[in-house]
Amino acid sequence: MPLSVLTKTDFEPKSFAEAWRHFARKAPLTSDAFEKLSVEAKAHAFRVATVHKAKLIQAVRDKVLKAIDAGTSWSEVQRAILAEFDTEGVAKPRLHRLRSMFLMNTQQAYNDARRETLDEPDISEAFPFRQYLTVGNGTAGINGVRATHAALHEKIFAWDDPFWDAHTPPWEWGCRCTFVALTAGQVRALGVKVIDLDYVRRRIAVPGTERKGIPENPGFARGTFDLSSIDEELREAVEGMME
Repeated sequence: MPLSVLTKTDFEPKSFAEAWRHFARKAPLTSDAFEKLSVEAKAHAFRVATVHKAKLIQAVRDKVLKAIDAGTSWSEVQRAILAEFDTEGVAKPRLHRLRSMFLMNTQQAYNDARRETLDEPDISEAFPFRQYLTVGNGTAGINGVRATHAALHEKIFAWDDPFWDAHTPPWEWGCRCTFVALTAGQVRALGVKVIDLDYVRRRIAVPGTERKGIPENPGFARGTFDLSSIDEELREAVEGMME
């Protein structure tokens, strides 16, 4: 679709509703139950590491969901979550772990909702390319960027390239990367080569790192979930949540 056909509303920022909807689908689970899920199914579950009290996990999840809906700041969310730990008489987690949990879940919800919107036919036709960006300048170590993420900085792929199924941020714990949608004209103006998944398989490996190839991405799962390895009650709960 030519850009002239798109209206002003197509370019207006979306409300938090889409992100809220993505996060609302996450089922609160204990760490033990969470670990029984497949990688894909974990994208639809929520846990708080080391916490095994179901009521507390549910309360923390609800606080995060409310924060996404209202755009609440981290400081406010932190106070609300810590109050829940006090109420339940459970030892408080380290603040940096709590903050990482909050940032990971909110960023995942926002980016999944954003990608879903950009995947709409009219939008993807107008913006057929996407560029991967880190919080640094492409140099490993800058702002804590990992080498495997820095290697992808400013790389451009087609919107439907399988690359995004494995690397839609956040694709690893603590990932703060993002992506931008581009028109064909913008790609030409940048003078950057559009690459494909085969290229990434050859070039993404970074010496000294354990991860090899393209990992499964907990940030944007596609296809059928494999829940065969978990007990029936948990499977039914997760499947019901995904319907």
